[in-house]
Amino acid sequence: MKVTLKLPKLAQSMQSGSISSWLVAEGDQVTEGVPLYIVETEKSALEVESPFTGTISELCPTGEELAVGTPIAVIERS
Repeated sequence: MKVTLKLPKLAQSMQSGSISSWLVAEGDQVTEGVPLYIVETEKSALEVESPFTGTISELCPTGEELAVGTPIAVIERS
């Protein structure tokens, strides 16, 4: 089953953020709990972990300002 990952709201005041870097590559097998990317906001930069185990694809470009809830990747759950 495919699951779309969305830019999470990491703080109450967070409205947007950007993916500063992906820690995985398109097609990688990822495990739940492993860091996937670093998201930057006005106030901080945080690593975000995978919520699922599977194959990651459709990574959004880095450096673009995105609204909370914007699709950023897909994981094909295994």
